[in-house]
Amino acid sequence: MMLLAQVSDTHFDSDPHNAERVAAVLGYLERLPQRPDAIVVTGDITDRGSLAQYEQACKGLSTDIPLHILPGNHDDRANFRRTVLELPASDGPINQSFSLGLLTVALLDSTIPGEGAGSLCEQTYAWLDDLLARTPADGTVLLALHHPPLPMYSTVVDPIRLRDPQRLEDLVASDERILGVLAGHMHAMGTTLFGGKPLVVAPSVASSIGCAWEVDTPGEVPIDYAPDPAIVLHVVDGSRLTSIVRQVPMGGRIPIQPR
Repeated sequence: MMLLAQVSDTHFDSDPHNAERVAAVLGYLERLPQRPDAIVVTGDITDRGSLAQYEQACKGLSTDIPLHILPGNHDDRANFRRTVLELPASDGPINQSFSLGLLTVALLDSTIPGEGAGSLCEQTYAWLDDLLARTPADGTVLLALHHPPLPMYSTVVDPIRLRDPQRLEDLVASDERILGVLAGHMHAMGTTLFGGKPLVVAPSVASSIGCAWEVDTPGEVPIDYAPDPAIVLHVVDGSRLTSIVRQVPMGGRIPIQPR
């Protein structure tokens, strides 16, 4: 059994507010009796992609739990490479992978520089095809990206979701090793099927954004900074994926029912 924590949309913005929320989340994960085998951060690490915000993020995301980060539409590829990955700056897609036993996690860069919407370019598909070709036949795979590939009933995110998702969906459906797809971007928890497999969209650490039925007027962004940060814990047990959302109370726990 593997335990994977998904953290998303931290939006480090040089202000201490979001940094404190991330600190609470990492503290919760580090104190668990069974710690996650790894943490995946599914994009929008920073709010505007500046070097100063990445420097804050690198400090704020420091933990001794293995942590893997992919970019979102608020990120900047060049600054991401320079700070998070400590590599020379460039604007090419940032695709990464890591393994936990027989589980391979593919971190796909779905960002389009300068745009809010997402897409997977030919270079990324070629990278993914090569990764899958090298993955053992008895292994399992999770795909992670920032942009949800399906409408999630969000007036904010649906117009800037993943473009042209059919190729990815066909791939997911055709490879029995792929257990599911993880995404962020929505600032709300959402699940559905994509290629017959679970699509799990994680909530945001920074804020909550409401869905279509919470919008009164066109163009309204139903954002709420009050709710506690939330994350998803994914259990991979053989070929089964179980995903459990957890809120991390900023005010601490109350272990005994108040009277």
